[in-house]
This record gives sequence, structure tokens and C-alpha cells, in this order.
Amino acid sequence: MYCFIMNPTASSGMGRRVWKKLRPVLDERNVEYKLLVFNKIEKLISFVNAATGGEITEETKKTLGKKSLNILQNASSIHIVVLGGDGTLNLVLNAIVDIKNTKLSCIRIGSGNDFARNTGVDKKPEKALVNLLDKPQELILDYGEATYESEDGASVTKRFIISSGIGYDADICEEVSKSKLKKKLNKLYMGKLVYVAVGIKQIFSRKTTKVTLYMDDNKVSVDKLFFSVGMIHKMEGGGVPFCPNADPTDGYLDICLASAVSIPKLLLEVAMVYRGRHILFSNIGQYRSKTVRIVTDEPQWIHTDGETPCRVSDVTLSCRQGLHFVK
Repeated sequence: MYCFIMNPTASSGMGRRVWKKLRPVLDERNVEYKLLVFNKIEKLISFVNAATGGEITEETKKTLGKKSLNILQNASSIHIVVLGGDGTLNLVLNAIVDIKNTKLSCIRIGSGNDFARNTGVDKKPEKALVNLLDKPQELILDYGEATYESEDGASVTKRFIISSGIGYDADICEEVSKSKLKKKLNKLYMGKLVYVAVGIKQIFSRKTTKVTLYMDDNKVSVDKLFFSVGMIHKMEGGGVPFCPNADPTDGYLDICLASAVSIPKLLLEVAMVYRGRHILFSNIGQYRSKTVRIVTDEPQWIHTDGETPCRVSDVTLSCRQGLHFVK
């Protein structure tokens, strides 16, 4: 059974509008499916957890309600299709119990859609659904894990499906998450522009710190961090190819480390990054490693797929394998 998980707030409510176009496609083909709209994160997490091998406890039953429980109890297998952006995909990924036996798909709805872009999911929702139903392609992809100490001292491990990093890109994600401009631009289908605007602002405003990267067989330090990111895929932040050579099936993180230079040079590099030409500059290094530990003198915002949980000064990123994605 296909279980379509909708984020009703993705891209200012576009999910409901898209679903009206997708439902007739499913009905015409007599596809067995259910639509689940989760207005509360804990319900989404509980459902995905139970649908992918987790125990259905009494607490789970209370959280989910009858509709979701009936689906879990009556479906022989569940194929999860996310109607949402990278944020919803990240929530689902972190809720999956048995990754290697879970099938995951997505339909582009969010403002970023970097995962869909990286994996070649069709821009048109109806076409993406037809491809999934009529000529599905299954990919075995890598995913990442970020392990760090939270602000209350607890050890935390978060999965990421695209990238995780600190510095410039994380600062952009943190500011964009609070931006009122993003909601306005999403309504005009121009949500990506907010990343560009905030990105330019951050060049002028962010402070630097010393950073050291400990990789599998390499150690690199820079005195003035601009950003450091570990990537599964080529693009993040609305289609920015920070690691243009990344391969989501090779079992490695591609790592981009940039040290701060003069503002005119940074502006030039940011302009060049959209063509993947930033790697030509001497202050930007590209590395490949199964794991990388990032240690900074001053705490920095960390992001996992654009979500910014807290500031950290010590984080370890690792590449994992076995995510079954179908498009």
C-alpha cells in the first residue's frame, strides 16, 4: 500500500492543491493508497516508526488514533510517499526504524526540494506520480548521521538525507527558518530567492572562528571558518552545488571546507558556486571521507537538511548506506 504523507504547511499549503491533481491519477489506476495529513510532528513520527518496524505501544495507539492504526494493522506492506519538501523528508528519515527494508518516495512540494532535484524526481507532481506507478526506478542511496552534544548536554544523533554542516550555510538555514519573507515568496512560487537574499546578508554579518576537521586519514585546520559541510548529494540550499562531484551511492561524504576571505572575493565565490566553479579558489577545499569530526573554537549553528537544532562546537558526520528510494 502507498501511504502518502502530507505536510499541510509545505510551501504555504501547496500540498493540498497538488493532492487534488494526484488523487484522480491514483483512482484511475485502482491503486491501493491512503492519505495521511499530520498537523503534529509527533503523530508523523509515531506512524512512520510503527510502519517501518517499530513496536506499536499503548502510547503509540493514543498518539495515532483509529485511522492510522487501521492502516498499520491491515496493510501487508507500506510504501511511504512524502508530499513535502526536504524538511518533511528529514523527519520521515529520522523516524524510520528498519531503513534497509523501507521503501521511500517523494513528490516535489516544498520550497527547497533539493533531494528531489538531486535524485531526478520530475518537477511536475502528476508526472512524478505516473513515473512512480508505471515505471518505478529503485535506487539504493547513502544517508548521513550527525552526532553532537545538545545544549542540555545530551548526546544526539540525527540522520540527514542531503547534507549537514556548520558556518555560512547553517546560518542561512537558521535565518531563513524565521523569515517572514519566505512565506510571502512561497505564495509566488519564488521561495528560493529568500536563500539568495539571506546568503548575501550573511557574507557581511557572520563572524569567523577557528575550525579543525578530522577525517578518515586527513586533518585540516583553518583559522577563519566560512563554512564546512558534509554532503551526500551535490546540491543543497535551493540547488547550490557545494560538492559538484558528490555521489550518493559511493559510501562517502563529500566535504567542502571554506575559509573566510575578503568580502569582494566571497561575493565572487558565492556567484560562482551556482556553476560549481567555487572549487577553483584556493580558500575552498574539497575532501572525501566516510566520517569527519568538525571542532570549532566557538559554537556554531549546525544544520541537518536545513533544520537547525542548536549551536555546537564538536560534531561528527558519518556516511551510512542502504536507503531504498523509489522514483
